[in-house]
Amino acid sequence: MSVQFLFEVQSVLPGEQVEEKIVLVSTELLYKNSGETIYTGIIPVKVSNHGVFVSVPAISSAFTSKYLRTETLFRLKRYIKQMRDYLDLDKKE
Repeated sequence: MSVQFLFEVQSVLPGEQVEEKIVLVSTELLYKNSGETIYTGIIPVKVSNHGVFVSVPAISSAFTSKYLRTETLFRLKRYIKQMRDYLDLDKKE
């Protein structure tokens, strides 16, 4: 199964704790060969001083395949870790 993972940060919201952020990530999974969409949706990720935590319930409800669950968790966490320093809270209008 050859899958392409596409992630894009939609918004950054304040979390429950002081140094915590909730990042809403637009996620799209495609088959590389056919270009057919497997999944499109938004997955929340919690970022704090202790680490990056992808919402397991959101992943579990999105995928039945264990491969897709684990790959999405791993790749999404890696994506957000690299962007951690650039995640600023959304401006209130």
